[in-house]
Amino acid sequence: MKREWMELEAFDWRYSAAIVGLLQYFRWLGKKEPEFELTEEVLRFPAELINESDYLKFVEYKYPEDMHHLVIEEMVMLNQPSDEQVKLVNEKLAANTILKKVFKKVKYDGTNAEEILALLNENREEIIRETYRNKVNLYRNYCNTNQLFEGSKDCCRLLGYYVDMPKKGKALSYNFNISNFVARDEQIFDFIPFAFYGERDFFFINDNTNLKLLEKTNSHFDFKIQEEKKAARDIGKAVDARQIFFEVLIGAESFIKSDVEIITKNVERTHFETLFLRDSSLKILRSLAEKAGEKSIYQCFCFKVKITDNYWLDIFKKVTDAIVNMVLLDDLINYLLRHNQDNSYTYVISQLIRLNVRIKEEKEMDKGMKTAYACAKRVVQKRDKVPDNKLEAYNKKLTSALTLEDYDRFCQILLNLANYAEESFDFAYDLFEDFERNKELAYTFVNALRRA
Repeated sequence: MKREWMELEAFDWRYSAAIVGLLQYFRWLGKKEPEFELTEEVLRFPAELINESDYLKFVEYKYPEDMHHLVIEEMVMLNQPSDEQVKLVNEKLAANTILKKVFKKVKYDGTNAEEILALLNENREEIIRETYRNKVNLYRNYCNTNQLFEGSKDCCRLLGYYVDMPKKGKALSYNFNISNFVARDEQIFDFIPFAFYGERDFFFINDNTNLKLLEKTNSHFDFKIQEEKKAARDIGKAVDARQIFFEVLIGAESFIKSDVEIITKNVERTHFETLFLRDSSLKILRSLAEKAGEKSIYQCFCFKVKITDNYWLDIFKKVTDAIVNMVLLDDLINYLLRHNQDNSYTYVISQLIRLNVRIKEEKEMDKGMKTAYACAKRVVQKRDKVPDNKLEAYNKKLTSALTLEDYDRFCQILLNLANYAEESFDFAYDLFEDFERNKELAYTFVNALRRA
């Protein structure tokens, strides 16, 4: 019987992710070329390799931490389970809807392992399918749960692409003509979830100029993410997938050398998002790998600030978003300057200022920043001439004028301070000429105008 071969190209990120997911599945099956063919542009494979039974076995293999039945299986095999282990098994027997259904008439007492294992093995595929389909960080995070294993439909199964066609189909397109609506669906999109990695925030790198490179890039990231997650858990640290992702990206110079598209999916959002990392952003990110003492620079941004009981300002997210979008960090610098009463943010602010300079590509500003820093420190050292209360008052006035963007007032206060401290502020001429362009000089001066 002649084999039916399927052929996939990376038309867009959906096909790229499906290819990466399929390759993981084929490798798990133990398939090697020429059982499937991977070139730089095309993945060819026999359609018979895809079947629901193997798919579900792969799901069980790939997501063991999400499969409650594996814990049940392991615990009931113990010869003399403790009371805590018996309690854990019974909790897992009711961990989700499908497990409650299968084990509704059974309770583990430490002696009925065979009964539980028999039920588990009899219903294993259904347990895996329903767990995978409905868990918020698995299939449900990416696709319409009703379309798992379904053939191609009128619209794409992915969240953000899916539309209820009978109810809303006519309102989709120009002049309400449904023929204008394009939302191609493929059964192989069921493999897209396998290409994403993370925890609550999930990422896929669409480095699709070369399919072999696409697989290599995402395999490397998958390995590093798993490694970092394990290291975090081993020391009892909360896992921040976004932070881990960018940490890995910062050190990815050996295999990501140009602009790249990154697709993200957060479990709390009903759509996918795209980050386009330009080469200029990548260079700035990688500059954060430079050492400052024993730590890399980026580590100083790895914290959150409590704003209200329900909202924390994620500094690392703010910084990486700004670098990705090449947007200045003025708002964050202003906030930290206003709340730097105990000098705890001084170093962080200095690094944010440097990032601003890199984003603006003002390579000549380093000299002016050094001058502004030196001027501030000369004032700080004049304890007899400028006592603590005066220094603090000038700092507050300058900070207020700067963060409120009252640049004329800032320059006036700066002149008053120069007269009071009997110091010459050479950097100020650049501010008088073009304050907005040289704002980092003002930030540097104010940030350094502090006594420990």
